[in-house]
Amino acid sequence: TIFDNYEVWFVIGSQHLYGPETLRQVTQHAEHVVNALNTEAKLPCKLVLKPLGTTPDEITAICRDANYDDRCAGLVVWLHTFSPAKMWINGLTMLNKPLLQFHTQFNAALPWDSIDMDFMNLNQTAHGGR
Repeated sequence: TIFDNYEVWFVIGSQHLYGPETLRQVTQHAEHVVNALNTEAKLPCKLVLKPLGTTPDEITAICRDANYDDRCAGLVVWLHTFSPAKMWINGLTMLNKPLLQFHTQFNAALPWDSIDMDFMNLNQTAHGGR
């Protein structure tokens, strides 16, 4: 198909505030989501997981790389944990590819009987998005 030569980059946003263990889990969640979407969603082109964006410089570099990669058809951005909007301004200002915000949480349901701050830090999105 026309999309065989294209890929969409899956970019996860977070910040170092949460610590290395949470960021490792965020990356695992993203790997799971990308693998599931590539396997089950019948997408027209492949989703490619990119490195976690946790600083303005990392995010800007991802957006710059997307602009210059002819295979990149656009970005899907998942702000898995709270990722301050200010970190994204430079990158998104220069981005000239389509952008889709993947606005969801990893878990389908909240574990109300065992929820704690570690769970909240790992699974929050800005303004409680699902």
